[in-house]
Formats: sequence, structure tokens, C-alpha cells
Amino acid sequence: MVPRPLSNPPNPWLSTEVEYLDEIPPAELEVYEDHTREILSHNDSPDVGFSWSVNPYRGCFHACAYCMAGETPILMGDGTTRVLADIRAGDVVYGTVLRGMYRRYARTPVLAHWQTLKQAFRVTLEDGTTLVASGDHRFLTERGWKYVTGRTCGAGQRPHLTAGNSLLGTGAFTQSPPLDPCSNVRVRGGLAEHLRFFHLAAPCIVRKRDIEGRALKNPARLRVMSVEPLGIELPMYDITTGTGDFIANGVVSHNCYARPTHEYLGFGAGTDFDRKITVKPEAPRLLREAFERRSWKGELVVFSGVTDCYQPLEASYRLTRGCLEVCAEYRNPVGIITKSPLIERDLDLLQEIQRTARVSVSVSVPLWNREHAHALEPYVATPQRRMKTIERLASAGLSVGVNVAPVIPGLSDADIPRILEAAHAAGARRAGFVFLRLPGSVKQVFEQRLRETLPLRADRVLNRVREARGGKLYDSRFGIRGRGDGQYADAARALFDATVKRLGMNEGFQAEVREDTFCRPGRGRQLPLL
Repeated sequence: MVPRPLSNPPNPWLSTEVEYLDEIPPAELEVYEDHTREILSHNDSPDVGFSWSVNPYRGCFHACAYCMAGETPILMGDGTTRVLADIRAGDVVYGTVLRGMYRRYARTPVLAHWQTLKQAFRVTLEDGTTLVASGDHRFLTERGWKYVTGRTCGAGQRPHLTAGNSLLGTGAFTQSPPLDPCSNVRVRGGLAEHLRFFHLAAPCIVRKRDIEGRALKNPARLRVMSVEPLGIELPMYDITTGTGDFIANGVVSHNCYARPTHEYLGFGAGTDFDRKITVKPEAPRLLREAFERRSWKGELVVFSGVTDCYQPLEASYRLTRGCLEVCAEYRNPVGIITKSPLIERDLDLLQEIQRTARVSVSVSVPLWNREHAHALEPYVATPQRRMKTIERLASAGLSVGVNVAPVIPGLSDADIPRILEAAHAAGARRAGFVFLRLPGSVKQVFEQRLRETLPLRADRVLNRVREARGGKLYDSRFGIRGRGDGQYADAARALFDATVKRLGMNEGFQAEVREDTFCRPGRGRQLPLL
């Protein structure tokens, strides 16, 4: 669904709920409405400690500075195919959903489409199907989702394709050459041959190509025969869909986190991320609908998984508060990650959730030096003001922590003890650590901002990043991308761990988890079957 621009968006700073910096920043922004049909986003990355998130906004006025080959045929919602490079947001494709005992085909909208450059691998299946993808792409096998490449131990360990794994689907699609017309044809061989025939013949009666609700149980010969590196980088494409997957050349393929996600909408990852903000005006209603589904079991929901849920526009739209009201009504546990004092507006609501379910808040403080913070986070409250937020949350009886994220080597690593000591004095009892990540186009955005605002520090910082990333500015390996690697990254982590231990933070944190609290209004809580 393509976001719709608003002709007269609210000024994000004209509210008594938003605390200004030294002066009101310029309100040069564009606001777009995203009338998506879903609000809950699922995550299964091992580097993130939660599975579900709510993102009422995309892009952030705070201004803090996976994929397949383009020719891969994708199964469209009308039963035809189109190459991945030509797919666009708003198109309808087939994905899959779990209903009853079977995963079934279901039409789903394309929410985003993007491109990158990655090392290419060729996956060859028993029936001759071939797929060209990056090593980070995932396919559905008889043993669950698996990456194209990975390791069995050490850094880079993750489930990956090996010879003998079987992918799920129908196998390779067929192109459509011109054929002589015929009247009656009976197709045998199940869904695979059904699709191949209709792709080959391209009949005028499109309802014959409808596979909505069909079970994904076709006995195709889709065992992995080989996974070969092609030795070159190729343009790779990916889409985000409502179901979280799509059908690529006959097999089920996974959607392959915040500036790069802005490119999904056709916006740039640089200044567009700061100035073109997408809002989801129906977010509270969509969350209520999600909680009413029988499949929802009351799992932890995190605000936000991508961009700050308390950025200045929240003072006008109140979407985060509306979603929290839904969580309070359903007694659903909540986690919040923010940099903004605006969260203090919702203390009453957070206390209500704490009484009936549970709520935890992490306040991000990556830098302590005010000049450095203003250079890299120009429209965010100072680190010292964020400590007052921690103090007020803790005084209200909430579980609050500090997230030293991202640690910027050569700039903020020396700040780690001061941030943790100030947060502990303010009442934080938890602490997290994330090393600077610069995926995709974020590298260029960060370097440009750094050279413009801190030119004397730029080369030192970038060299330190490379020291911790094997000579590169980014390393995408799970388990490494959030921690860094090598002597310098290890020293930063050791400084964090030693300070946390000295202050007694993170002690007994795992014991905070309570029993399930989720309950639909007006109905008793469903007990699990023994």
C-alpha cells in the first residue's frame, strides 16, 4: 500500500508535551499516512530479544544518524508471475499462512520493495529448480526456515541449507510461450502441474489460477542438491509482504531494520528518513483486531522495533498512547525503547499496565558528551535530560533500564562508565549494549554526518569501526553485528561488563518474567491444555 502525503501536516514541535532543545528546530517535514492492514511486526532474528513489535511511525524526526536475484519469478495474486526486480509496493502476491494443520497459500499485499548488492549463491534442487540468492536469504524447508549459507558452530552459526534438505512449494515456474488455442484440457499431477500449465497456456479465465487456501503439501522433488558460491556480487532484491513471505520460483521464501527500511517506501535513507515520516493512523484499531485473533497468545509487544515511538509527532497523533491503551485493556505485556522525555506523558497508563500485566522501558543513551550528542542526534533531548526520564520512570515504580546503544568506537566508548553510573543513580537496574551497526546505505549517511559535524573525529571513528568489523564498516553476521569483533570491540564490551558488575545492574533480571496475564475484555482467561 503506497503511503498518502498530507497537505497540511502538524508541526512536530508545537506542543507543550514536547521539550525543545536550545530553540525550536525547523519543521521542514512531510507526513505520509500508511493505511496498512497490519500493525504487529514479527521478528525472528537471534540478535533481537523480542518476537513482536509495534511501529506506529516509520522514519524519525529525531534525526539519529536480505535478498534474491532480480530475474527470480514471483507468484502474483492473479496466478501469473513477474520477476522480482519489477515488483512494486501495492502489488498483490501469494504468500502463506498457517491454518489448522497446514500452511496454506494466501494473497498478500507487497508493503515494500528494495535493492542491494551482495555476494551471490546458486541453490539447485532435485527437480532442476535453481534459485540465485544472497547467503542471508531464507527458504522454508521441511525443518523450518533456513538460510542459504551458515556455519554449524562459532561465529555465523545459524540453521542453513545442506544437501538433502527439502524446500516447500511446487518447484520452478514455467514461462509463457505462444500456443494454439484449445477448448478442454484436464491437468493431472497436483498443484505444481496446475500452475505450470496455466503459466504456459495463459488462459483468459483467470479464476482457474486461483489457489487461495490451497494447502502447501505438494510432493515436489525439491531436495537441495547443491549450494554454490558464484564468486561475484550481484544486484539483489527483496520485498516485504503482509504474510512475511512470498513464492519465489515455486518455493516459499522469507522476507528478508531503521534507515534502510525507509527505502522500502521509495524514500531515501539519508535526509528523507528525518523529514519524510510515515504514520499509521489506524494503529490502535489494528492492534485491537490483532489481539482479538484466536492465534494471539499474549506475547510481549515491543514499541518500537524500528523507529522511536515517542518522536515529536506522537504529541499530535497520540498513536503510541492509543496502542498502549489497547495493551492495558487486554493486559498484554509491553516493552518500550525510546530516547524521548515524551514518554513521561504516559506514566499513568504505564503504571496501569504494570499493575495488571508488566511493562519495561529502556532509555537509549549512546553518548554522554553534549556536543557529540547534538552533532549525531540533533533533535533529541540531551543525555542529561534523558537521565531525568529514567529517574521519573523508576520513581513511578516501573522497571527501567539504560541502553548504551550504539557504542561509537573512538567517540563514545569512553562514555560507557559515566552513562551507566548516571543511569544507576537515576534508578535504572538494567543495562544493554549494542556496538555501532552501519548496514546498507546507513554507512554513507553516518560518514557524511560525522564529517560535517565532527570532522576532526571522523577518520579516527571510521578506522575504529573497521578494526571492529574485520576491515569493513559493517559485518552482517548474527551474534557479531551487535557486538563487533576483535580486540577493540572486546575491550569496549569488557568495560561495559565490568561497570555493570560493579554497579550490580542486571542482577536477577531474568526472574522478572511473570505468568501469562493476557485476557480479552469481558472474557475469562483461557487456560492452556495439559
